[in-house]
Amino acid sequence: MKDFDINFVCKQIPETSIQDIKKLGFGFRSIKNEDEFLDSITADTIVVLDHYGLDTQYQKAIKEKGYKLVCIDDLHDKEFFADLIINHAPNIEPSAYQAQTYTQFALSLEYVLLRPAFLKKAKEAVNIKITQTAFVCFGGSDIKNITQTTVDILKKDTRLKKIIIVVGAGYNYFDLLKESVEDDARFYLYHSIDSEKMAELISESQLAIVPSSGILLEVLAIGCNIISGMYIENQKYVFDNFKSLGAFENAEDFSGINLTSAINKTFYKKSSVKKLIDGYSDRRLLNNFRQLVIEDEVSLKNAGESDLNKTFEWAGNAEIRKFSFNNATIDYDTHKKWFTGKVGDKHCYYFIGELNNEAFGSIRFDVENSQAKISYLIDPAYQNNGLGTILLKKGVELLLKQKNVKILIVWGEVFNENTASVKIFKKLGYDVKSNFSTNFIRFEKIIQS
Repeated sequence: MKDFDINFVCKQIPETSIQDIKKLGFGFRSIKNEDEFLDSITADTIVVLDHYGLDTQYQKAIKEKGYKLVCIDDLHDKEFFADLIINHAPNIEPSAYQAQTYTQFALSLEYVLLRPAFLKKAKEAVNIKITQTAFVCFGGSDIKNITQTTVDILKKDTRLKKIIIVVGAGYNYFDLLKESVEDDARFYLYHSIDSEKMAELISESQLAIVPSSGILLEVLAIGCNIISGMYIENQKYVFDNFKSLGAFENAEDFSGINLTSAINKTFYKKSSVKKLIDGYSDRRLLNNFRQLVIEDEVSLKNAGESDLNKTFEWAGNAEIRKFSFNNATIDYDTHKKWFTGKVGDKHCYYFIGELNNEAFGSIRFDVENSQAKISYLIDPAYQNNGLGTILLKKGVELLLKQKNVKILIVWGEVFNENTASVKIFKKLGYDVKSNFSTNFIRFEKIIQS
């Protein structure tokens, strides 16, 4: 099922990349400047920015036009106005970002951006016994020609039966590299191959020597022993984070001494491949984009007398009460008294969520000393569609628009086993403030002025 029409808009891009985009059936348009892009966006567009140079003001300009905005970012070096931020680096928390109350986060390797060939391989089991084949790739251009350094070391290593070398379209030393390996039958040299072939070659290998860039994620997805390092500054963040996970043997700067040491260590130690990528990030990301579409179809209204029977129905639903802090059976008169009291309480802000004019859930904020306690529920018939995230997101936005109320903190408590709610609070950037008991978690968000 095709959910979206996808179009790429670029100011500078190699012709080969344009052909690849079109071959995959996506639209492409070239622009002279970023303002030209702003003027061309249509009303039903979700804008995805993957560009370090587009600042906070550019994001605000997109949001002021009323469009949904997704930012792919691993620097967290500015204020964001995105509806969704994607960062697949490990060990990153929403608190690293200066974002808006409505901003949602897709963080960690659960949301890794990889091509289908690698996601497919990630679902397969890994069973490495003896290291006989090595895979070497240093990206599209390898301007420092570390490929040659690696080849020179591996030529002297008789422990390997097969050595696969892959270089990209921008690699300028191909003829010299080819000449250096043509007298050694163990070497197989490939130039500018597609993702399917790349995945196939990595799968054949028990050892991969790659930098801390996109290729590291591809190797991690497939699974093998890895040697990695960094030789340019923009690889440092990925390098540090994956090193902390023990995802690879460290070759530092890929100098001859460091690389030789790392290779020897992989042979001396017992193989223990870490499978960090499960292959389902595409589904998770698609669900996030679907949710952005549904958001515009959801509305919130003040709870009133007409909602009494529906809220009583929810109050007696066993699936909902399973994660309620009050498990006692509630009769109609008791519920009516409670409901009437909440609706009439000037310190309580009680909203009903509707989709296609049908109530699907409720969210309530009980305010005391500039702090708002969150209570929300989703009708079981509407669960697993992202509506819990939308309800909490829109509920807080509506609360902050109320007159004569000053909110500094919003908070909620969730049972540990209520994994759906735990995920919702986390992806909306709420901090785990404290565990007052082993049974539940308290989530808080500070409201920025």
